[in-house]
Amino acid sequence: MIGILGIELRRSAALPIGAATAAIGVAGLYVLALTGQTGLWDQQWNLLAVFQRIMLVVLWPLALAAGAWQAGRDRRSRMTELLGTTPAPGWRRLRPSALATALSLAAGYLIVLGAGAPRVAAAAGHPGSGWPAVTAVGVLALATAGMLGLGVGRLLPYAYTPAVLGVGSLAGLLAAIEATKLDDATKPGLALLLPYFTSTISEFQAVSGTVSAGQAWWFGGLAIGGLVLFLATGRLARALAVVPPALGLALAAPLLSGTAFPVDPAAVAEVCTADAGPRVCVTAAHRRQLPALVAPSREALRLLAKLPNAPASVHEAPPGTGRPQPASEAWLDSDNLGATDDPAELTARILAGAGTPLCARGDGDHLAVLRARAVTAAWLHGSHPVPGQTVGPAEQAIRDTMWKKLVALPAAEQQRRVAAVRAAGLACGDQAAALGVGAGR
Repeated sequence: MIGILGIELRRSAALPIGAATAAIGVAGLYVLALTGQTGLWDQQWNLLAVFQRIMLVVLWPLALAAGAWQAGRDRRSRMTELLGTTPAPGWRRLRPSALATALSLAAGYLIVLGAGAPRVAAAAGHPGSGWPAVTAVGVLALATAGMLGLGVGRLLPYAYTPAVLGVGSLAGLLAAIEATKLDDATKPGLALLLPYFTSTISEFQAVSGTVSAGQAWWFGGLAIGGLVLFLATGRLARALAVVPPALGLALAAPLLSGTAFPVDPAAVAEVCTADAGPRVCVTAAHRRQLPALVAPSREALRLLAKLPNAPASVHEAPPGTGRPQPASEAWLDSDNLGATDDPAELTARILAGAGTPLCARGDGDHLAVLRARAVTAAWLHGSHPVPGQTVGPAEQAIRDTMWKKLVALPAAEQQRRVAAVRAAGLACGDQAAALGVGAGR
């Protein structure tokens, strides 16, 4: 069997199929470098594993068409009748072809993972949870496409079958993206039956283990069904090819109904400074950024000391944790943590809203809140505008007017209003109304 498999790998289209998979996948990773978007996958192993799964929207149709092409080689070589006269069962002759196709697709997928690994290893602060299972399911999903292609290609051994399968499946997967856009991102439901994920995740999320298990049952059933269709010789055996996918779907359905992308507790756990200075904390996912945050954070705490009951520590505030902000802490949004390498701008970002993150509110003027947060940061910083602030001339004129109104007030009133902005931020209140110097406020 090993010798036959080696011949199959050398002389069939299996190795070119795997090479094409690897080439397209690696290109999909690194083409984002041209636009500076490698942060979509290179910050954590979970992100890389999920991004690879997203690329299956292209790789899956390719594998499906390649499997159908592989299945039609006997017909193209005009050897169907000759091989039919051999005494060996047909399934024994076809089995190495199926194995070679699956192994080549799996190797191509893993080469893509290996190509992204150096960047992830250099940047990841926390490895993430569950990414090996996500990768394993991706390998299985891609091999499943190959098996289905082999089965359909043998059932419909026509020259146009690979092209129809490839183009048709790509169109179907793209249509599925549009159909699932309005679904709850945390509970994709039926979208989890697709070979790819329809959205990225953050570095604070993981793919649920139950989701990976459910998808493994589903794609495993599909793969076995495709293999049965490829190896079967009689009508009854081919009809039985629907049984494994049906069983896989029945086992998978209960596992795919929960939250697909929960918050990873290990990723949001705090990592803090241990020296004698004021404490500065980031999430485990961003632990590599802690040294660069220490000096800007302590400068922000020094400036926040102008307020009564000033905070004594700085903490990164990841989204979705639901933890209320204590009055003794200044918080920095995770998005702001990696937005700049300038220490002065980092300090200004901590000072926005007097050390409170932007709160999503269903009412009020969002732009007015942003203006109030910027002017508050300028008052604490002692200069307007603060470092790193870039807005259009019209917007800057509005903020200049607000700044002038604020500093024209008595010093005690200025302090009271800035403290009110912080109090509103701690309670997710209206910070623009608390500052009270905007138009119409």
